[in-house]
Formats: sequence, structure tokens, C-alpha cells
Amino acid sequence: MGSIAFGGNPAVKQEALARLRSHIVAGTFLYGPAWSEEGVNAIGAIVEADDTHKYSDMLGYPLALATALPSIINAIGPLDNAAQYAEVWLERTPLGADLSKVVSQVLVSVLEEPGVAALTTQHATVEASRSAVVALHRRVIEGNEPDRAEWKSVRMAAVAASDTVTGSPLVRAAGAIVEAAAWPGSMRTVLHDVLGARGGLETKQLLDEIEWSEDKESQVFRIREAAEKTERYAELSGLDRVYALLDADHPELAKGFRQRIQQFEKLGDAIRAIGRQVIELLENAPVAAERGDALPADRA
Repeated sequence: MGSIAFGGNPAVKQEALARLRSHIVAGTFLYGPAWSEEGVNAIGAIVEADDTHKYSDMLGYPLALATALPSIINAIGPLDNAAQYAEVWLERTPLGADLSKVVSQVLVSVLEEPGVAALTTQHATVEASRSAVVALHRRVIEGNEPDRAEWKSVRMAAVAASDTVTGSPLVRAAGAIVEAAAWPGSMRTVLHDVLGARGGLETKQLLDEIEWSEDKESQVFRIREAAEKTERYAELSGLDRVYALLDADHPELAKGFRQRIQQFEKLGDAIRAIGRQVIELLENAPVAAERGDALPADRA
């Protein structure tokens, strides 16, 4: 079916939506796994298997985009909202839309986020790599596909640039985004990997805001580990026990740990924003004149 949405066949889109909605109504739509006795995710709901390749082939979404879909949905809560996103993903993709440029469009959008660019510009070689990766993806969008040698050259330069970053975890995390994006959109995990790197930067930024360090994280871990060998606050469990232990002996650390928990509640904002951007790009993808076959009758 290539990268033409639903192969231009309305029956394919209708069947995909019907299958997804049946799982949502039945309460069997889950974050994961893709296909199990308990339920299904956005991929399994359509193909009734843990088979992203089949989802891509059936519906015409680029494989890299389909591979990233669960990561986007996993950042959305509660589950009802995640299910709604999966439904909107299908609904707002125009029948027959040419989706071949969407992955590169998403990657350019991530690389040009002001927060990412503000970090890469602090290191000349990382910024040069970011610009080079953006330039290759823009060529894809314009229909001038770079060859493998060009991708490899830019990718190796991005890796080398990140390796030169010292003393700035945030710049290094931004460099990891550039590295992850230095692949053509046809590479299955490119968008998934960029989402992971973007989430890594978000985590570091949130913890940096409250000056929560790896040393403090290790200190809390050691306190929790030591408590497991005693009966102290054994009547409590989970975070309640951690809070009690820290409040009793380490009030300043307790304050910081509560801030850490609050910060972690914000995690996923960056991925959710990318998810909204994906929907906009799908919705605005140009429609191509191509028609395909409906889903096999035995899968309906």
C-alpha cells in the first residue's frame, strides 16, 4: 500500500475505525502489550497481532510513524484520552493522503523546537550537526532524497559532536536528539528513538529546575534499601514509607524528593506536544490519487 493513507480505499479506513472502536467500547483497549488476552493497543486493535509492519502495510502509514505510535499514546493519560488519540489519529488522516514526508516533517519540527535549538547553539559542532540533519530532512520533504552516503556522513558527524560535549548534561541530551534524528525517515525506529531522546532531555530539564542530582537520587535509594532490612515504618508502603523515612531523618532531602515527584508528573508534555503536531501533519498531508484493497475479510 506504500505511504498512501488507507490505499485510498474508504472501506479500509472504515474497518480500521470499527475495529479500534469495538475494543474501546469493550474496555479492551490498553496501553500495551499490542495483543494479549487482557487487551490490545493501537496496533493490535487493527491487525489483531503484535505486528507493526502489518499495520503499516494495511493502513499506509510509514513504518517509522507506526512504530512511534505506541510511544506517543503511552505519554497520554488517562487511558480514555489515549484511546481518543488513537481514534483521532485514524479519523483525521485524510483518505488517500500521501504520508511519505510526515516522518521527516516531524523530525524537523522536533529539531527546530526553540528549547532544543537553544541548547545546541551552546556548542558549535552540535549546532552544525543539528543544521545538517535538518537540511537532509528538508531535502526529503522537497522530494530530493539524500543518498545513504550523505546520511552516514552526517550521522557520524553528529555522534562525534555529541562525544565532544563535556560539563553540560542538557547540551549532551540535545545532542542525543540530533544523533537519533540523523537517519532517513524510512528507518523503522528513527522517530521512536527521537521521542526517547526528547523524553530524556525533558527529564533532565525537569530535574535541573529543582537542582535534583544523581547523588540525591542515589541517597534516597540507599535510604530505601537500608529500610528494607528493618521494620522501621513497615506499616507503610511505597511512597508513604519513603516520605516517612525522609521526613524523620532528612527533612531537606524529603522536601526535594517531593518536588521531584511533582516534576515527574509533568513528564510526557514534550511527547504529547509532538503527538499533537503529528495529527496536524497527517491532517494536512496532500491527497494522492491511489486506491487499494480493503482489509481481508477474515480480519474484519
